[in-house]
Amino acid sequence: MDQLKIHRIKNEEDQYFAEFWKIYSASFPLNERRVSNQQTDVFKKQEYQVDIYLSDKYVIGFIAFWTAKDFIYIEHLAIAPEIRSNGFGSAILKPFIEREPIPVILEIEPIINDLTRRRLKFYESLGFVQNEHLHYQPPYHTSDQPLHLVILTYPNQIGEDLYRQFAQFQKNTVMS
Repeated sequence: MDQLKIHRIKNEEDQYFAEFWKIYSASFPLNERRVSNQQTDVFKKQEYQVDIYLSDKYVIGFIAFWTAKDFIYIEHLAIAPEIRSNGFGSAILKPFIEREPIPVILEIEPIINDLTRRRLKFYESLGFVQNEHLHYQPPYHTSDQPLHLVILTYPNQIGEDLYRQFAQFQKNTVMS
């Protein structure tokens, strides 16, 4: 696998924004993502970053994440649909989590079928562990309900205090 280059998108004027948006829109249902005006607004928050990964100027995928004092929250991770299942997810995520000195938190759907089982196994293969905290992600859109999701963390489970800190950060910063 070629060495991937990382490019940070700072706003919707970025040369790679359209490709990021195409992968983002194709990878997540509407209730799990922002619409364009929301995305424009979220770029203004200093805690939010989107790193895209390039191979010979081709966008492989991205990680959209939030940096808080005591944790990193990966809000979205996606690989271009046409090249999924080729090891790019691991190639992007493994170095990302290994360089972070604080816990990394992400969410996945509850395990109900083969797809969600494979997703859990992918994250576990990189060292993520399930947490038992009952978690509902606040909705992206006013017409939606909170979404029940499972919390995964790297490298260890998090305690109730850090979970509450994350849930408040998600509600008050990520979704505000």
